[in-house]
Amino acid sequence: MALIIVLMGWLYAVLMLAVGQRSVAAGAAVFFFLGALPVWFVAWVVRNRLRRRRQTLEDEGKA
Repeated sequence: MALIIVLMGWLYAVLMLAVGQRSVAAGAAVFFFLGALPVWFVAWVVRNRLRRRRQTLEDEGKA
């Protein structure tokens, strides 16, 4: 749960940084590369870690 709050805070900070850019294209690039892409990567890593843990627990239960 704490990770979700941290990610929401990060996205808010990056959004405010993107809004302050001189052009829409620069703002979109800042939001994508500093906001959406890192959040997607963190979510992907956490999801894979949980999937592996769940698979390990299922394998131990079947043995």
